[in-house]
Amino acid sequence: MRGLIADIDHFAVHDGPGIRTSVFFQGCPLSCDWCHSPNMQKARIDLLYASNRCVFCGACKAVCPNALHSFDGSPPDDISHRFSRDECTACGMCTEKCAHGALSISARWVESEDLLTELLADKVFYDSSDGGVTLSGGEVLSQAAFAIEVLQGLKDNTVHSIIETSGYGKTSDLLLLAELTDLFYFDFKIYDPKIFREHAGGDVDVIFNNLSALSKKTDKITLRIPMIQGITDTVENVSHAYDKALELGITQVHLLPYNTAAPAKYDWIGYSYKLGTLSSDKDHYAYLKSIAPKALVVSLI
Repeated sequence: MRGLIADIDHFAVHDGPGIRTSVFFQGCPLSCDWCHSPNMQKARIDLLYASNRCVFCGACKAVCPNALHSFDGSPPDDISHRFSRDECTACGMCTEKCAHGALSISARWVESEDLLTELLADKVFYDSSDGGVTLSGGEVLSQAAFAIEVLQGLKDNTVHSIIETSGYGKTSDLLLLAELTDLFYFDFKIYDPKIFREHAGGDVDVIFNNLSALSKKTDKITLRIPMIQGITDTVENVSHAYDKALELGITQVHLLPYNTAAPAKYDWIGYSYKLGTLSSDKDHYAYLKSIAPKALVVSLI
C-alpha cells in the first residue's frame, strides 16, 4: 500500500525519546489558524514557493510544460515571480531546475515497504538511544490503513513507535492503530466547541470521544497543549486540559511553546497568516505548569 508523505526527518530529537525518524503524513481534516505546517493540510501534492529564496533566474519558466510561470518588472529590484497555482499539476519539472530551493513539491507517494526499508536502516541508532519512529503530520488518522502497515513492520522489528495526532478521525481506525503503537502524543487544542470550530474548523466532540475511547484501550498517552497566545494558552483552557487528563487517567502533559517560524510557511502556499504576530511567554508557561494538579507530570517542551 502507498501513502502520501510530506517529509521524513532523520535523527530527530524533539519528537519523542532517543534518536528518532519522524515521518510527516500529508493531509489533515482540520485547519488550525496557528498550524505550523500549513503545507501539509491538503491531502494532495502542491507546488510550494518560498519567495525569499527566488533569484528570478527564469529556469522554472523555461521548463514548465504549461507555461504557468511568469516574471513582471525589471531586475534587480522591481521584479516579481508569478505562477498559476490553480492550473499547476505539480509535475515537479520546475523544482528540479530551481537551484536555490525556492520551488519544491509538498509531498510524494511512497510504498509502505519502501518506507519501512528507509526507517529500519537507522535501527542501530534507535536501539542505542532508546529511540524509534514517530508518525506525525498532517494527520496520521487520515491515512490509517497505510499507517497500520508501517506500524506492523516496525513492531515486527521491535522498533518503538509514537503517533502524534489531533485525534480527529474514525474511532475504529484510532483503536486499530493503538494495537500497534507504543505511545500516543494526543493534542488538546481547545475545550470550548465554539472556539474550537472558529480556530480549527471541526467538531471538538469527535476528538474528546476518541480520546476517551483510546484511554480505555491504552494508558500510553501524553496530552499535548499547543501554547497559542490568547487562544489555547489561557488558564481556563489549560485547566480544562488538566481536568480531562485526570478524568481519563492520563498522567503526562506537554506544553508546546508557539512556533514563531510558522507564519513564513503560509507564503509557500499563497495563504495569509490570520493570527498576526504572536509571542512566547516563558513566565506564563511556568505559571501554567505551576497550577497543574500534583497527580500530573507537566513538561515544557
